[in-house]
Amino acid sequence: MVGFTKAERSTFKYWFAHWCSFNMTALNLHIWRPKYLLHDIEKPWLKLFCKYKTVQRMHRYHSNHHIEYHIKHGFTKMDWLAMVVDNECSRFTKLDSPMTAREWYDYIIKSNHYTLEETEQMTEHYLPILNKLNL
Repeated sequence: MVGFTKAERSTFKYWFAHWCSFNMTALNLHIWRPKYLLHDIEKPWLKLFCKYKTVQRMHRYHSNHHIEYHIKHGFTKMDWLAMVVDNECSRFTKLDSPMTAREWYDYIIKSNHYTLEETEQMTEHYLPILNKLNL
């Protein structure tokens, strides 16, 4: 895969590469679901009308595979499996995100980037998926 810079992430080319990477990663982990065909599908369409930062913020708050989703919808509706896949595949398309899903989890737990409740929820839901998938 080709790594993209932050400036290049607002392009259709990046979105398509990430979509392919996400689905490839899910297939390789043997956890692919038909809904993954629609992964981040709104981003290229929203980009037609909004700046990328706006699209990114909207996506994170309205997509259940991002931790920010819980703010409006709660933790029970989170798609923890898709979050793991998204974090695992990011290293294939993002130059500034070279971490695996496990490395990302370890970094998040040690940092103060998220709230205590968010890190506890990640430990309860995200970590068991990493362990089950041997990531």
